[in-house]
Amino acid sequence: MIETAGSRITTIVRFSGLKPLYKKVPPQWLPAYEAHIRVVERQVAVVAAWVLLITVIFYQFTYELRLAHRPDLWLTELAFRTPVLLSALLTLLAHYTGKPMCRSLYLLRVMGLSVMTMILALFLVHYNGVSADTYQITSGMVISFFGVAILSVRGLREWWLLFALPLAIFALVAWARGLALTEMLPFIFDPLVMMVIGIVMSEALRQLRAGEFLARQQLREQATTDQLTGLLNRRAMHQLLQQEHARAQRYETRYSLILGDLDRFKRVNDRYGHNVGDIVLQETARRLGSHMRAQDALCRWGGEEILMLLPETGLEGAKQVAEKIRLSLSDEPILAGEHCVPQTISLGVTSCHGRDDIESAIKRADDALYQAKENGRNRTEAIASPCSEPVSPNIRPA
Repeated sequence: MIETAGSRITTIVRFSGLKPLYKKVPPQWLPAYEAHIRVVERQVAVVAAWVLLITVIFYQFTYELRLAHRPDLWLTELAFRTPVLLSALLTLLAHYTGKPMCRSLYLLRVMGLSVMTMILALFLVHYNGVSADTYQITSGMVISFFGVAILSVRGLREWWLLFALPLAIFALVAWARGLALTEMLPFIFDPLVMMVIGIVMSEALRQLRAGEFLARQQLREQATTDQLTGLLNRRAMHQLLQQEHARAQRYETRYSLILGDLDRFKRVNDRYGHNVGDIVLQETARRLGSHMRAQDALCRWGGEEILMLLPETGLEGAKQVAEKIRLSLSDEPILAGEHCVPQTISLGVTSCHGRDDIESAIKRADDALYQAKENGRNRTEAIASPCSEPVSPNIRPA
C-alpha cells in the first residue's frame, strides 16, 4: 500500500513514559532508525570498553594514592573489578574480530551492570561511617553513575535495568548487614544526583540523535520521493534498476519492467482542473501499490507515467501483474471531491536478464507502451527480451 507523505501515521518517541516529545518517527522509517541506533550502540560500546579498561586498571594499581587506602583489600577490589575488565575485553574482542557475534545492546548492558555491581560492592566494603575513609569511593560512585547513564542509549528501559535493579539489590544487602540507609544517604547523595544528571543528558543526546536521523531521512526522502504521489522519483528508480541489474548479472536471474501511462490524462486536467488531476495521480499510485510485493518498486517516471520494477519475475508473471493494474483502474472510477472520474491506463511490459542492459529494457517497455496506445489504449502489450523466453500472445482487455 502506497501512502502520501502527508498521510503517514507517526509513532511518538516518549521520554520516561510520561508525555510525548516533539520527535516522531514514521513507521516506514522504524527499521532504518533501529539500524541507526545499533550503529550508535556499537560506537558507544567500543569507546566505553576502552575507557573502562584503562580506568579500572589505573585505579587498581594506584591504591597508594588514595586518601584512605587499604592494601589488605587489594585482592577484594580486584575480584569486583574483574567482571568489568572481562566485559570490556569481550566488547573489544567482538568489535575487532567479529567473534563472538553479540549485539552491542547486550554488551552495553553487561558493562553497565558490572560497573554498578563493582562500585556499589566497593562502597559497602569501604563504608565505615567515617567521611574521610569513604570520600574516595564516593567520588568513584559519582563518576560511575554518570558513565552508566551515558551507556543507556535506549532510555527508560535501560535505566530501570542499569540503575533500579542494582540499587534495589544494594539496599537489600545493606539492610541485611545492619547498615542504616539514612546514615549512608549523605555519602550516596551526590552519586544519586549525578545519576539524575546523567539520565537527563542521556535523554538529551538520544533526542539529538533522533532529530539528526529524522532530518537526514527527510532530506533523503525529498531527494528520492515524488512529493505528490509518495512514489519513488526517477533518480531513485535508476539506482534501484542498477542494483537489480547487477544482481541479475551476478546470479543469472531476471526481472521485469512495467511502464504505464494514464490515457488522455490531459483531458482530466482540462475538464476538472489540476487539483482533481493530482487526486487522480495519487489514487492511481495507491491502486498500483496495492498490487506490489515488498521487493517490488514503483516510480513516477514522468508526468503521468508510472514505472514498476518486479525483481525475479518473468514476462508472463509481469503481464499478469500489469493486467491486474489495468483492471484496478478501468473497473472503478476515481472519486475526486464531487467528481467521479473514469480513468484507464495503457501498459508496456518487458523482461530483462543479466545479459541485457537497462537502457534496452526501458526502451522495450516504452515501445510496448506505444503499441498499447496505438492499438486502442486501456490495454497491456509486451515485448520480450532478445535473450529471454518467447512472448505469448498479448493480453487484451476483456
